[in-house]
Amino acid sequence: MDKILKILLEIPEETQTIEFKRLCGQNTVSKVVETIVAMANTDGGNIILGIDDPEKTDKKGVGRIYGIEEGVDIYDAIGRELQNITPPITGVWPPNLIEENSADNKRVALVSVPKSTQNFKSINNHVYIRQQKSNKRLSPQEIVELNYAKGFTKADRELVNVDLNLLDTEYYKTWKKERKLPNEPLPDLLLKTGLARNNDKDELQPTRAAVLLFAEYPTNLMDTKCTVRVYKYQGVIEKFEAVPNLVGEPRTLEGPIIKLIADTHEHILRLLESGVEIHSGFVTKYKIPERAVKEVITNAIIHRDYYIKRDIEIRIFEDRIDILSPGLFVGNITAHNIGRVRANEYRNDVLVKHLREFPAAPNLDRNEGVQAMRNEMDKSNLYPPIFITYPFLNDSVRVILLNELQSTEWDKIREYFENNSYINNTKAREITGVEQAHTMSRLLKKWADNGLILKIKTKNKKDTKYKLLSREELSS
Repeated sequence: MDKILKILLEIPEETQTIEFKRLCGQNTVSKVVETIVAMANTDGGNIILGIDDPEKTDKKGVGRIYGIEEGVDIYDAIGRELQNITPPITGVWPPNLIEENSADNKRVALVSVPKSTQNFKSINNHVYIRQQKSNKRLSPQEIVELNYAKGFTKADRELVNVDLNLLDTEYYKTWKKERKLPNEPLPDLLLKTGLARNNDKDELQPTRAAVLLFAEYPTNLMDTKCTVRVYKYQGVIEKFEAVPNLVGEPRTLEGPIIKLIADTHEHILRLLESGVEIHSGFVTKYKIPERAVKEVITNAIIHRDYYIKRDIEIRIFEDRIDILSPGLFVGNITAHNIGRVRANEYRNDVLVKHLREFPAAPNLDRNEGVQAMRNEMDKSNLYPPIFITYPFLNDSVRVILLNELQSTEWDKIREYFENNSYINNTKAREITGVEQAHTMSRLLKKWADNGLILKIKTKNKKDTKYKLLSREELSS
């Protein structure tokens, strides 16, 4: 059997990036095209035509293969209907055909859908996004909000009604001096550097990026939020009780971007240095490397969505740092490839461009920061950073840095995942040397609870499998 076909038949369920579809029944053409649009508008994916959904059939293995021969007319109609997608999707059709190599000579079509990096795709004037196992049609307001969350619309380029005189601060003077700009009036320099433009009334206004870069209190000047809220807790969960388990009062950090990054670095590192006293009276010390902490904070502040009216939230627990940043991954970046491929664009490109001109600017290279986080955590024998986003979060990215040493069992599990997509309790015990099934179950549950692996539910509990949260069944 073809290797790719074998991998396809081993996939236990449909997901955000995988859908199986037989070419039969009513509305198959419209459903397939809708899914192609939805996957393109989300993180891309793969549609397998000619194989039945493993969760909707009792057949196993090659018994699930019906081939495109079951509905050649439907197959051809899909190709024609794809031409009605706007803007057009290139490279999707014709799909790769995989032969079963049996007497029936059935063929399976693998439709690989790339992630759209510039705009939403639509079919019949409708925009869809992919959920965990289905598609969702967006309302006009949802389209506007997701345009910002995905970085299609650049919030940092937008004009804001802020007095230009409020930008004539020490931060502006530092930026101007570092760039060796001529001694011209602030409005002229902002206009020439793309940080201000004339509005539709021919009035010069600053961009949101200019206010974020130079204003002393940007949150108070705009109809958005650009602050960082920090919480520290005793224990490993946030308790909503009469007496909350907060350690001290929550802190709000604000100011121009360069100051906000530095202040947040300093504040978080100070909180980590003090540790957390646990119920036994001992103090938990944090092992998370300083550079990993700084990188995750810098990325959250620079690459967040400045349209969403929500703070960046940093929560420090006994066992982890948890950072929630508004906005989804931009361009070609997904939760599966972040830090492993180079980003092809920024969400806030104007902001990043000018932030580089400050003395001692933070590291702004594309994706090197994420790889540095992984390397620093690994050198400290800590679990890798965990990235959680859509469809688990609608419009945000959550990054978790675990304050826990990797177990020797995890090393073996991670090595196994380098060449395999799934693992079950039996295989996990075989490769780790853990003898008891219930002991292995506890380890798998702990890793799933921490977000390192994802549990795949099946009809038979004995068939329960797990996969890496940061790994796709197929590369899309």
